[in-house]
Amino acid sequence: MRRLPPYMFARIDEAKARAVAKGLDVISMGVGDPDRDPPVWIRQLLCEEVMRSGNHRYPSYRGHPRLAEAVLRFLERRFGVTSLGPQHVATTIGSKEALAKSVTALVNPGDVVLMPDPNYPVFGTLSGLIGAEVRFLPLTPANGFEPDPVQELGEKALRRVGVMYVNYPHNPTGKLASRRYLARLVQDAAQYDFSLVADAAYTELYLDNEPAASCLEFDGALEHVIELHSFSKSFNMTGWRCGFAVGNAELLAGLVEVKSHTDSGCYDAIQIAMARALDDSRCDGFLAEQRALYRARAKLVTTSLEGLGLSCHHPGGSIFVWCELPMGERDSFDWCERLLSETGLVVSPGAGFGSTGEGFFRLSLTTPDETIEDAMQRLEEFMQG
Repeated sequence: MRRLPPYMFARIDEAKARAVAKGLDVISMGVGDPDRDPPVWIRQLLCEEVMRSGNHRYPSYRGHPRLAEAVLRFLERRFGVTSLGPQHVATTIGSKEALAKSVTALVNPGDVVLMPDPNYPVFGTLSGLIGAEVRFLPLTPANGFEPDPVQELGEKALRRVGVMYVNYPHNPTGKLASRRYLARLVQDAAQYDFSLVADAAYTELYLDNEPAASCLEFDGALEHVIELHSFSKSFNMTGWRCGFAVGNAELLAGLVEVKSHTDSGCYDAIQIAMARALDDSRCDGFLAEQRALYRARAKLVTTSLEGLGLSCHHPGGSIFVWCELPMGERDSFDWCERLLSETGLVVSPGAGFGSTGEGFFRLSLTTPDETIEDAMQRLEEFMQG
């Protein structure tokens, strides 16, 4: 426990509680928790499955076959991937659980594990606890947030890598990886014989005209890749805890084996509801509406930030905007805590996502438009002193 660092979002929640206790009207643009409900038609599907006899029993550790079948159809429709079968799919309790258990399943003490920096903290923290040698690949504006593992580590060091984690569209920077880059990562995994774990929680929330790609689209992916998807953000159901892992059958078998020792699976009613949702004719239209919503909010935020003289990165995907601290500021935790204590506005310090994130802060777009406008006004007043 002494080796486990404080979880950044728990620290943010504590700071919010202190601000509320002081009487501040808090606006949170820190955590990516959608403000809108899941669509009524999906909630109706869930209600039907909750009431269906038999769905209350223990679920399968691998997941319900009906969801696996729907996932295979979705992957074919969305990414053109046709070479998969049920053995290549497993249901997860959201992507956070899958990331954590992939570490247990795939990482050994002494392994070299590659991580993006900045990153979502879960997989890096747990790899370190296991005793792996964690090496970070810096994602910076200079390399377009697409670091070259060979260039950063060299071929000799890359041959020692056991697992590489990637995340596109990227949290926290909002980077949408190019198809060429993802294809090269899959090629590197094959050439240097490591497992590639792709956190793909935001693939359906691409904000550019070009849809986000899947690592599974590229030759050789099934030999080395598992990809982790989530319904949480794209369907506004972070509390439902449902997602899926897809890819190499042997790697997935390890993940399922860990699950059999540590959880009891995902509630069948949710799995079946999401299977029905993926096959529903309304699904693609709803996801298009989601992208339009976040695209408009991203424009509102980036326009406001640039109007304040801040340098921000227009997200190609995800539900976040990555912004540089004001000129002269160096400590992102200190700046974000002062912003909260003086204005009630919560944003996430870049250093909480890794050392390369120092000098930045992240804003979540899961806030109503009128509240975003209020938040930008508070930020302006704070910067003007």
